[in-house]
Amino acid sequence: MRAKFIINRFSVIILWLFATLFYTDAQSQDLEPRFLSTVPLKTNFAGVVYGYSSGDILLNAQEIENLNAKLNSVVGFYGRSFKLFNKPAKFDIVSTYSFGKLNALVSKVDSTVYKNGFHDPSFRLSMIIIGEEALPIQEFAKRKRKKFKFGAALKIKAPFGQYDNTKVINLGANRWAFQTKIAGSYLVSKKIILELHVDSWFFTKNSSFINGNSLSQKPLLSTQLHAAYIFNPKFWISASIGQVAYGETSINNVEQDNNQENSKYGITASYRLNKLGSLKFVATNSLYTGGGADFNTILFGYSLIWFDKNKLFNKGVK
Repeated sequence: MRAKFIINRFSVIILWLFATLFYTDAQSQDLEPRFLSTVPLKTNFAGVVYGYSSGDILLNAQEIENLNAKLNSVVGFYGRSFKLFNKPAKFDIVSTYSFGKLNALVSKVDSTVYKNGFHDPSFRLSMIIIGEEALPIQEFAKRKRKKFKFGAALKIKAPFGQYDNTKVINLGANRWAFQTKIAGSYLVSKKIILELHVDSWFFTKNSSFINGNSLSQKPLLSTQLHAAYIFNPKFWISASIGQVAYGETSINNVEQDNNQENSKYGITASYRLNKLGSLKFVATNSLYTGGGADFNTILFGYSLIWFDKNKLFNKGVK
């Protein structure tokens, strides 16, 4: 009975956790509310997300003239919480499979291609440095919530996705990408949380770009602002806005004068179905595009959370 009581006390965390994994599009701007949510030590989480994106999607860091894509994506993820330097930390892995139609102007010819395959998978390590302790499930529900949190993360995208150096349009990027993130959140009231992120992406060179060329890209900077409102332990929503800048590419060391300059806005809603599962809906759209991607995305997802067995749960079962 005691174990059941503790799970009820922090069941809202199930909703927060799913928000830490957000479908990531190829142009590297992933709006991510509730990044600084926390879970007990030895917590496992997994789930699946369906996404539909349409518009001018940026592929391989290069703009393609008059690109109009309609992509369906299925995203699977798994993660686990643990202690790192005596701080709460999480590790997660995300894999995306997409299929759909892309229309573009290639060599001044209107072309249509159908693509299906895997994107580059991502691996991330995140940690809350200020504002939370690494606690086991027995102590987690009793902790006192602090108003301010500060955290950081490192994400790696590996070049394992579908790539063909004879094609202009690919789902994989054939290069390594590294994202560093710092974030802070402030608990305005019991129901309102504000969160600010600053991200930087760094890229290795794609030495096998189309027709034997090489592609390199300067660092890409993005910022995000999120405002979340918690209606009750089962339901919350968040409004988000993000801005991307810089990230100019070069082909064979010739600068392309194509810095990205765009912003997106989005809304996220999450509803807890039961103690271990929750549903999520996300919609994002372009707010301003001075250079780079211009598209919208809709997502539907289901997440599942479970905890390692321990003496507390064994007593609860008895």
